[in-house]
Amino acid sequence: MYPARHFQQHDSKQLQQLVNCYPLATILMPNTQNQLNDICRVPLLFDSAREIFIGHVAKYNPLSLLDGQPVNLLFTGDDCYLSPSYSKNKTLPSWLYSSVLVTANVHIIQKLSQKESIMERLTTHFEQEFTPNENPIWQLNDVPQQHRNTMYQELSFIEFEPTSWKGNFKLSQNKATIIREEIKNSLILINKVSIANLIKTY
Repeated sequence: MYPARHFQQHDSKQLQQLVNCYPLATILMPNTQNQLNDICRVPLLFDSAREIFIGHVAKYNPLSLLDGQPVNLLFTGDDCYLSPSYSKNKTLPSWLYSSVLVTANVHIIQKLSQKESIMERLTTHFEQEFTPNENPIWQLNDVPQQHRNTMYQELSFIEFEPTSWKGNFKLSQNKATIIREEIKNSLILINKVSIANLIKTY
């Protein structure tokens, strides 16, 4: 079984927290030329009320041709090297990480009003999240409506409807509580707080 049962994460709250904190999705799409995947990187916003992801891509992106088809969305959290020196129990070095794989159906948005709504939600969310307080928040209304309509013609707006969520959190869950505590404390000391906070010590 892969990932091993102790590395599987089923807590929906933690899965949603990861995709909210790390919204840049690696999207794996079917490739008609071979059995491999095409990929693209797209920031997505999860609408918890409707339980969908929203985003947009350039209209020439292969995603634009996949209306009604499933794709995989891979969200990757922080990661770091796990040194044997992080605990008294000397084991082989390893790597800590967390990721969420969401299988979702693609729905291409056609209505201009829905496109406007998605763009408004995305820009409002990411501007508030990442713009420093001393800088003014950019607003969609700063762009004249006619220019926005022209811009929308160059983009494909997409809703991704999840059909399954799979979490793979490799955080030393297979080690004893005392060892996890030592690892967690060591991670805090090297300022890997985001990973340390995910390690359960009970």
